[in-house]
Amino acid sequence: MSIVNYFNHGFQRDIGKLKFSEVPKVLKDILNDKDLIQFGGKNWSRAQDDLNDIDDEWRPMFVLCLFALVATDQCMQTYFKPHYAAWRAHTAYPKFGWTRFGLYNENPLKLLSVPEQAQLVDVEQTCALMREFVGFYRTLVADYCHLHAPQMSADLFFSRLLQDDIFAMGEGRVVTTFKQAAPVLIKGRTLDVSASEGYLLVA
Repeated sequence: MSIVNYFNHGFQRDIGKLKFSEVPKVLKDILNDKDLIQFGGKNWSRAQDDLNDIDDEWRPMFVLCLFALVATDQCMQTYFKPHYAAWRAHTAYPKFGWTRFGLYNENPLKLLSVPEQAQLVDVEQTCALMREFVGFYRTLVADYCHLHAPQMSADLFFSRLLQDDIFAMGEGRVVTTFKQAAPVLIKGRTLDVSASEGYLLVA
């Protein structure tokens, strides 16, 4: 099965198998998101529980698709604030992180590194999917911009994402393989993008 077919027909089912936790109402009110839920915990401490009900065969595609959605959500929230409310309305995907005195985003690259470290995913299979995945991810964002945010572009989006400080993390083969494949996400390499305008882990 291709990643596109899995995303359209399997992922939407599998994401419901994550072990969600409630976000306090006061934070929902502050963020103006009454349906907000979260998963993961700090450093994805609940990774084994989250992945237990995902078939081994589909886990590589699942973690890649989950990474794409979490990274997109955090990037939209940080760098494209005028478009974020519409993005949340269209997607309403869960937040990856934890709550204490606020809502804390976890580094989305941990969706790739933690399953490898915990031996919860087939590393060879996940790395082998990377070229297909980055093509899928580019198309996913480009299609969203075309349909819902024509003022944005995929090149600008990925320039912001790939220059964020989260990419200082370099744990494991899967993260390394993604970083090696990631430059093709940006077709126009002449953009003048400052990496200092935001940071994904600051909600």
